Amino acid sequence: MLSTIHGLLLTAGLWAPQGQSPIHLIFDLHVDPIPNSLSFSDKQATYHQRVDNIEWVLAQTEPLGIPLSFLSVGQFMEILVSEGSAGRGADALRRIYAGGSQIGAHSHQEHRAGPFDWPNYPSGASFAECQDSWQDNFDWVDQAILTALGSPPPEPLSLIHNVKGAHLPKDEADYHAMMSLFGITVREGGPEEDYFQWYKHHIWNPFRPSAANYMAEDLSAPFVVPTQGSVIGLKQIHHGIEQDMTAPAVKRQFLQLYLNWRHADRMGLPEKIWSWGWGSHATDFDPGDPSRAALVDVLAWLENHFAHRIDPTGSKVMQWATQRSTAEDYFAWESAHPGTSSFSFDSLAVDWDTYPYLRPVAEELGDFLWQADLSLGSGIEAFLLSKGPLNGILLWQDGGSSSVDLSSWLGPKVKIIGLESGLWLGDDPTAVPAGGEPVFVSEEVITLSSSGTPSLGATVTFTLQGAPETPAALYMASAATWLPLPHLGLLQIDPGASLQLMGEGSTSASGVWNLPVTVPIQPSLIGFTGWFQGALYFFEGQSLKLSANALSLTVM
Repeated sequence: MLSTIHGLLLTAGLWAPQGQSPIHLIFDLHVDPIPNSLSFSDKQATYHQRVDNIEWVLAQTEPLGIPLSFLSVGQFMEILVSEGSAGRGADALRRIYAGGSQIGAHSHQEHRAGPFDWPNYPSGASFAECQDSWQDNFDWVDQAILTALGSPPPEPLSLIHNVKGAHLPKDEADYHAMMSLFGITVREGGPEEDYFQWYKHHIWNPFRPSAANYMAEDLSAPFVVPTQGSVIGLKQIHHGIEQDMTAPAVKRQFLQLYLNWRHADRMGLPEKIWSWGWGSHATDFDPGDPSRAALVDVLAWLENHFAHRIDPTGSKVMQWATQRSTAEDYFAWESAHPGTSSFSFDSLAVDWDTYPYLRPVAEELGDFLWQADLSLGSGIEAFLLSKGPLNGILLWQDGGSSSVDLSSWLGPKVKIIGLESGLWLGDDPTAVPAGGEPVFVSEEVITLSSSGTPSLGATVTFTLQGAPETPAALYMASAATWLPLPHLGLLQIDPGASLQLMGEGSTSASGVWNLPVTVPIQPSLIGFTGWFQGALYFFEGQSLKLSANALSLTVM
């Protein structure tokens, strides 16, 4: 099947980019199992509520020409089939397919024991049980496609139904074997979301994952993963990792992705396929749920800024895509670039030497959230971001160069960083360079370093580079907690909680502020090793004078 897809795409000439091909933005909408303990009438009611939500999503996406990456459990599809081709579920499925969308299977641990009866296999299900679960879900997805589209459908079922996401098998090697057994060449995004914990963004290139490490590349793997994020509108723990997919975070991450894509396009770097997007469940779009508002917000923002944007190079910035169409473009790219790596994360740790994207973009923007679009003049693109009380402005100019005054939004001292070069470009908010290289201008970040590793009762000198004045007090806390201590000159360290620092010191003529601090580490903490990171805030009375970031300390 894979070679057939390759041949069709290459002969059709679907992948012939000039510069970088557009960012493939994926809207994953999948249907999870309905609780099997419900009565049949309650299952039907749940089914209809999910159809209501799917219709609501289509009302948002159809006018914009946005295809859905639609996957469903067989249980949902069995009810669809029982209501026939005239049912609302079948009508929604036809609309999904007509909009250029995909239809695939998604499953957890359920299998079909009888009519509308879908109990779960255990997490440690055997390979044969996993295969049974997959087959049941596949069969009913196929039946739903035939019910909705008619027989025969406009293209082979093997092409329509060529994407799979599943919770079983748990073993990755077995998962690879199951994909080969069923002839599926595209895996629904999900496991690779874990990348977020290291770099505060997701992976931006589809790739063939290894069975030993699903974020590492194996060019011989039988399937490709079009990468995406977790549920739009939610900041939640997913796969044991907190991922922020609220609208401000989605906008910030898309800006990061665009900056990386733009750099590759502008500099004529080797072509790659770029992909990202979000996941969602039909249940996420119940009336009043945050995913509804976030989706409307993000779609309007993307439509306004990027959906129709052509960069000065002539390259189209983004296209709405499905997991299937993204994979098809990847297969064509792969055929044109045999043996070329798309993406691989082998270290499973932060490693800037192997990081495949722009490091300054990750380091400078990773903790910020979008706040507003700014109008700074013709040809200048600018966005206001924030991190707690810190503000920052991302900007670039498509043609020419100029100087802009950002003092209306930022404090008197800022840090201006080139996001392609990583160079420090100044500290004056009234004269910020706007040109081809995007810059990030943020209220000054001051680095803190210690002269040694603190031990029980030790006195350590902390040096802050670039402090413009002697503050009356220095506060440090995690992003979630802003609790000053009532004592000066005290450093408290508590694993899993805020690290808070207040003190007075002296400023040298060069602007370096030295703060000697006594570190009262409790005996129970001896032997603990960890990094504490947060933000530093200078106050004079009740007035915030200057903000800073990047405190890190190892405690042993």
